[in-house]
Order: sequence, then C-alpha cells, then structure tokens
Amino acid sequence: MPLTSTKDENEAPELAAASPREVRGLVELTERIVVGAYRGHSWIPRALTIALGVLVGTCLVAGVVRLSPLPLIPLPFFAVSAYALIRIKAARSAEANQSLVAWTGLFTGATLAGFWLISMAGRWLG
Repeated sequence: MPLTSTKDENEAPELAAASPREVRGLVELTERIVVGAYRGHSWIPRALTIALGVLVGTCLVAGVVRLSPLPLIPLPFFAVSAYALIRIKAARSAEANQSLVAWTGLFTGATLAGFWLISMAGRWLG
C-alpha cells in the first residue's frame, strides 16, 4: 500500500464539475434531509409539538398518579426541546439552513435524553 496519494492532480476539476445532486459528506446529507423535510412538509413542526405535549402530559400524570417526583425529572429536557422547537419554527421561515439543522439536533438530543430519563424513572419506580 503506497504512502503517497495515487490520484492525479487533474481529478480536482472533475470533482468541481460533479452533479449538484451528489452529496459530499455527512453534514451536507444531514442538512439536505432536515431542510427537505421541514421545507417540504409544513405539518412536521405541528406533529412534533403534539408529541412533545403528550410526553409532558404523560410525565405530569405519572407524577400525580405515583405521588412521586421521579416522573417529573425529564421535564427540564422537554422544556429545552420546546425552546428548540420554537427556534426551529423561526429558522424554518427565515431560510437559515444551518440554524435549522442545529436547532433540530438540539431538539432531537433533548427529547431523546428525556425519553431515556422516562425509562430510568420507570425502572426506579418499578
């Protein structure tokens, strides 16, 4: 296996002339998926808001039924998710692709952390 590059220096113009539909990295792929989904389907933020509301409602009902504060532990993460969802709606209308991807990542991470805490609270209470 050679330690030097075997590619020709003349291949760079070929890469520049590649198809605009070609994806060159994970970041560009993620941006295309997120931006395409949000710009193409106007119902996605509404569905995420409803799902987040159901999760918060479930935590509140579980806290009242169990008479324990453990089901309320994920609520700060869901608050961060709600804030990110508000920012997603603003970024969606502002044509800012990178901020849309960043706020979507924060929403996804905070929601998944909340899900994980719900499962841990279920394990602690069970």
